[in-house]
Amino acid sequence: MWTAEWWWEMQERLPEGATIAPLIVFSDKTVLTQFIGDKQAWPVYLTIGNISKDIQNKPSKHAVVLLGYLPVTKLECLSEKARQGVTYRLFHTCISKMFKPLIKAGKNGVLMTCADGCIRRVFPILAAYVADYPEQCLIACVKENSCPICQVPPDQHGEAIQYPIRDIDTTLAALKSVNKEAVSPEYKTLGLRPVPQPFWENLPHVNIFSCFTPDLLHQLHKGVFKDHLVKWCMELAGKQEVDQHFQKMPSHPSLRHFKKGISSISQWTGREHKEMQKVFASLICGAAHSKVTTVARAVIDFIYYASFPSQSSETLWRI
Repeated sequence: MWTAEWWWEMQERLPEGATIAPLIVFSDKTVLTQFIGDKQAWPVYLTIGNISKDIQNKPSKHAVVLLGYLPVTKLECLSEKARQGVTYRLFHTCISKMFKPLIKAGKNGVLMTCADGCIRRVFPILAAYVADYPEQCLIACVKENSCPICQVPPDQHGEAIQYPIRDIDTTLAALKSVNKEAVSPEYKTLGLRPVPQPFWENLPHVNIFSCFTPDLLHQLHKGVFKDHLVKWCMELAGKQEVDQHFQKMPSHPSLRHFKKGISSISQWTGREHKEMQKVFASLICGAAHSKVTTVARAVIDFIYYASFPSQSSETLWRI
């Protein structure tokens, strides 16, 4: 909201003199135990966009609050077919209870004493929801083979075709048709899940499809780099060849040395992805066609530019 038109557009919708508190919500299902059992937690956190990022990212500043924990029950009492639909509705029901006070506050505002001592009418409005890709699909009520932001068909991912952003009214109408005898054709076309009442339905001034933020770990480091580029290069050059290039890499204090190659690594972390990206373009050179090296360098350059903490017109042009 600091660098785009969101704040200005929202200010024009509200009465004169209104103060906006852009809400940033993030949640992530987390595994608590790695060796014994399968304990999980699903926390939901909240901060506001009026606070700068350098303060938000410092735990000592307490700029982020815990809203609560979502249930992680496996619903073993239900059949496998019914379990999924109930899980989707359970998530949206719990978030709806958390966000219920935002409906009235977002419409009428709340009188608050600001840091300068002045009393202002503040409108808390959901501006961003930070989540990984599976949770984005859960929030947007779409299947995991669909895009939670635009209407691109599952078999058209990666094509150089621009599709329109998902529309709130069309999506809600299609979701409401689930409870009726005839499901609307848009329901299948948009790849929706059976959630008749999503939590964002009654939130004022909220377009949930524009609230999602890019997820560098899952979408770039894991998705584009590991699942696509590395897999593609290893099929072209051969696993053994790529592993040998990693094994014979000269040691350097600022570079990680993969002594056993990379094909045997089963559990990847964001740190390992970043360490591989430092040397991957040079290591693939000579192992496959020169055009493969060009593609690898372009993809890694894109990831590095996208990872900048701040962007300028020049870096956006280079991306």
